[in-house]
Amino acid sequence: MIFTAICGSIFSLLADMPRDYYPNSLEGKNGAELKTELHNLLKNHTRLPYGSRDYNQIACTWTVFKKSDVRPNKKVWDMYSNNSYNFPNGAGATNGMNIEHSVPKSWWGDAANYDGTNALTRFKYDGSYDLHHLTPSDADANMAKSNYPLGVVDSPSFDNGVTKVGTGQANGRATNLFEPADEYKGDFARMYLYFVTCYQDYSWKSSALSMFAQNSYPTLNAYGQSLLLKWHRQDPVSQKEIDRNNAVYSFQGNRNPFIDYPNMVEYIWGDSTNYEFSFSGQSTSAPSISISNDKIEFGYIGTETSKDKEIYIKGKNLTTDITAKLLNNDSGDFSLGMSNLPAHELNTTGINLAITFSPRSIGTRNVTLRLSSDELSAPIDIIISGTVLLSDASYLRIIDIKSTYKKSDEPVRLMLNMNLDTQWTVDGKPATHLTPSELSAGLHTIQFTTTYGTGKMRVQIIE
Repeated sequence: MIFTAICGSIFSLLADMPRDYYPNSLEGKNGAELKTELHNLLKNHTRLPYGSRDYNQIACTWTVFKKSDVRPNKKVWDMYSNNSYNFPNGAGATNGMNIEHSVPKSWWGDAANYDGTNALTRFKYDGSYDLHHLTPSDADANMAKSNYPLGVVDSPSFDNGVTKVGTGQANGRATNLFEPADEYKGDFARMYLYFVTCYQDYSWKSSALSMFAQNSYPTLNAYGQSLLLKWHRQDPVSQKEIDRNNAVYSFQGNRNPFIDYPNMVEYIWGDSTNYEFSFSGQSTSAPSISISNDKIEFGYIGTETSKDKEIYIKGKNLTTDITAKLLNNDSGDFSLGMSNLPAHELNTTGINLAITFSPRSIGTRNVTLRLSSDELSAPIDIIISGTVLLSDASYLRIIDIKSTYKKSDEPVRLMLNMNLDTQWTVDGKPATHLTPSELSAGLHTIQFTTTYGTGKMRVQIIE
């Protein structure tokens, strides 16, 4: 929701109270949930008139620039060149400079003069007016930058010492890219992260898909996410960004949260997506682990052989390691790949715990894998089971039965390759023998059932 501007100075009293701007509902969230909560907060802001002339006494883009993009010496702070530019006396734009959409407006399909009635309707989309990514730019650098994605330029076609434009690698192929100076890479990264959060519901044009993704989370493709995280980490928030954030807030009424709380980036896209965000920086939920299965079945296995299985274990907010232990494993038929599971590894990548079943005698085995630590509210138990057959009979089969019999043939005892308690049926009727003389010509089904499994075969009776 966008509000019609009343007066830029109406918000100035709030500019130095960023914590009051952020609701407590952000606490305890991460990933997509935290991003969407921020989206719902940021999208509620004031649309300011685009251009160099105030509209109905409402501050326009260039009026905001005089507060948001001014150097200590009162000159224009241009992140695209080292040229020295002065703000004009009174209203108007600086000669030789443009209003630059740091995130190109063509990426969401906007163009100038959507409705030229006034400075609040020149563009269709709110993102085209948003001062959190609009900046004053040297006109030549702006033209060279075009609507190219961010990236590292290997072969420059334009380089003025601050802005570099040319080809480089993006998404595994050569691409035209815009690379800002190192001192501004974090600034641009946080502008882009703000944009894909505030406008995560936009439908992106094909040009945007060089960095963005057509979804509400993460709204960045792998290349875009990796690059922005890298630049965000390499170039920390500067006083310039803090001052600019406060200035834009005083006019537009919303803030860039990734300047106020840089670590919030990690909770949405980075290395803390498995933790819940907290303004204090402390974890807000109890340590826990999740498992891929609560039961592991090894099925049938022969003696003197072995079989391996894995269970995936993922931690959240763990500060102490997890102990893995097998209970009721007196026979020693089961073993674990590791018994101490490091908390850091569980929290980040998770662990595939290997379990080996190497039985030495026949029968059914049932053991319990227990995962525990002092900080878990209760241990987690996983049931493990397997059935052992003789090694020379790793599967059950019917023996001494032919596929075809004459009705005149003698009865044949029904037997398996193992001496097990077995229930037999012939065509669904209990039996101990196959008696050809009692069966009609045609196909008949012999079936067996044991505690270790079932099976069947077909025999044909001929006259």
